[in-house]
Amino acid sequence: MAKAILKHNPSLTKEKLKTVLSTHFSPIGYEVDYSSLIGADIYIKKSGWTGVAIKLKQESDATFLRINGYAPSVAVRLLIYGIITIFFLLPKWRALEKEVKDFVTSEQFITDSMK
Repeated sequence: MAKAILKHNPSLTKEKLKTVLSTHFSPIGYEVDYSSLIGADIYIKKSGWTGVAIKLKQESDATFLRINGYAPSVAVRLLIYGIITIFFLLPKWRALEKEVKDFVTSEQFITDSMK
């Protein structure tokens, strides 16, 4: 799990977050949408095997995102969670978590999310 601490932005909503993430990740072939998972607001899906779930947290003095790697495909989650996940998918999830964290802590994200 990665935690991205952002510049405090109380006006950042799930809708605005989805819009900014879609603007950046959809053109490179990732799917960005609202999540139905408990504890997640938005997901970014790179493939059925690789994705991240994102939870926006607003506190009185802080704005941050929790970013967790997971398998977006229900079939994949039901069939292969276990030892295969640790050896093969975890490095891919960590790489995608890092890619998302790098973007949400970038100046471009800060500028776009303040609009």
